[in-house]
Amino acid sequence: MSHVIPKKTSDRGLSLSSTAQPPSSLGRETLDQYRESQMREPRWDHVNIGVSKADLDNNFEFLNGAVLNRSADEQLLLTTTGLFGPIRTGTLVHLDPDADNLVVQSDCAPLNPEADLVTRLNRLHDEATHNPPGNKHALSVSGFWTSATDGGGIPGLDGASNVFGSTGQLICDTEHLEFPVLTYGGDAKSQQEYLQTLAYYGGTLLRPKEEFALGFIQDLWGIQYDQKLPQYVTDYQFGVHKGGGLFVEHHPFPHIWLPATGSDPVFHRSTKSRILLGRRRDIDHEDGYYRTVKTQHFHFTLFEVPNDGSALAIRPQCIHNDSFTDGAQTVFLANTPANTVAIRQSAPLTDMTFDRYTTMDMYK
Repeated sequence: MSHVIPKKTSDRGLSLSSTAQPPSSLGRETLDQYRESQMREPRWDHVNIGVSKADLDNNFEFLNGAVLNRSADEQLLLTTTGLFGPIRTGTLVHLDPDADNLVVQSDCAPLNPEADLVTRLNRLHDEATHNPPGNKHALSVSGFWTSATDGGGIPGLDGASNVFGSTGQLICDTEHLEFPVLTYGGDAKSQQEYLQTLAYYGGTLLRPKEEFALGFIQDLWGIQYDQKLPQYVTDYQFGVHKGGGLFVEHHPFPHIWLPATGSDPVFHRSTKSRILLGRRRDIDHEDGYYRTVKTQHFHFTLFEVPNDGSALAIRPQCIHNDSFTDGAQTVFLANTPANTVAIRQSAPLTDMTFDRYTTMDMYK
């Protein structure tokens, strides 16, 4: 929101006359009253508050902005169901989907900065740069990424569609996207393929109750969202005036996703977590006039996260989407800007295949 600076009407400073009254909006509601009124809104109906009262009070504007309802045709398709954490910088923690606050802090201090999570993720990303996955494990697509700040903003979208602000566009050169889906299977081969491909994107799988130090300069807060497929994708994400297209984004903080165990609190189904990861790999080539031109090129893979207390972590600036998750999962995030775009051509691109599902069939 832009700031309005009052005009100076003379060389003297502005002053209120003896009969002037202060604006009626000032001093009419205390901070506690404001927070209570916000938390009475329907979007807070299902929120399990796992954070401390002090953390909630000190970070209320950020956490309140992350509490959402997303609906289409008057049907609730996504809602916030929990606030957890934070994962504090300089601490050693593990994640437990059955704990009251999900984030369990160790009494021990992290001793080796080179072993922190962000350093590990960056190292995995860099080491895998020259070993990209083949077509079996990654979709290759050319496109043009234009952020909202660079003029690609999509007007008229639902106000709850992007917790980070405006949404730009990723214009793809194909009408159909078939995302390979990798699962962490029971055999060594599938596990190796999963972890190697995940490393290419700068990601790793945190095993149940695996301890780690974050290695980031800000705390990460856990926001649990419960969403319903296929309608959340077909009716909301693809909606011209809802999500504007399937979003992908990147931002300067690492992400961690922790699927919920058991039945989700709102839609009453077992969670199936699917995280779409992407990586931009521009290609230089000559045009018809022998000039070197650069084509934006992207790889995408969909990873199914084991629902056994494992979590999927990605490095800062990794391209990602979590709309294909059915049920509840907690995503850990920080209070920073993000570069979010919707996958489109002249309108939302809606023909996608994942995990043996085709989005066009979901409309039937």
